[in-house]
Amino acid sequence: FGSRTKAFQDWAEAKGKPVLDDDQAALIESLNTSVRGHKHAAALLADGVAEGVIRAEYCGVPCQARLDWLNPESGIVDLKTCDNLDWLQMDARTYGYAYQLAFYRSLAATLTGQRLPVYMIAVEKREPLRTGVWRMSEEVLGLAQKENEEAIARLIACREKDEWLTGYEDIRTYDLI
Repeated sequence: FGSRTKAFQDWAEAKGKPVLDDDQAALIESLNTSVRGHKHAAALLADGVAEGVIRAEYCGVPCQARLDWLNPESGIVDLKTCDNLDWLQMDARTYGYAYQLAFYRSLAATLTGQRLPVYMIAVEKREPLRTGVWRMSEEVLGLAQKENEEAIARLIACREKDEWLTGYEDIRTYDLI
């Protein structure tokens, strides 16, 4: 019986947690097919641990991260969905993916002593469901790591002083056209 039937609705309600309808399940299968059909994405995902949790003290703060995919040989792999691969790099900047991935790598390095390569696999949520793979550059990861560490230092200072500044306490000059 399909997800639009009363029987499905009753079953889903009885589960007590979210369930996928037919359209959602079909989309997930299509996304999986696209990712697995991309030779570099498939190679990165051929061996490793999905949704692995790592915990370590980083910059004096206990931290935790859940990595989409970790392979000690290939590196850290993060899976993203997007509307259009042509805009993925802009989306990555907008959503701060470099900071997220630099944090993952730094946390893993705290545990392993290795600076692993970091990749993003992105797949479009709409036709044609293209998949692309990006390796994060050392320069970008290094800059993001530096900013992450500065942010953690500010967090520590805020906690110590119990003073939570926003960074917008002073008047700023607007000088962009």
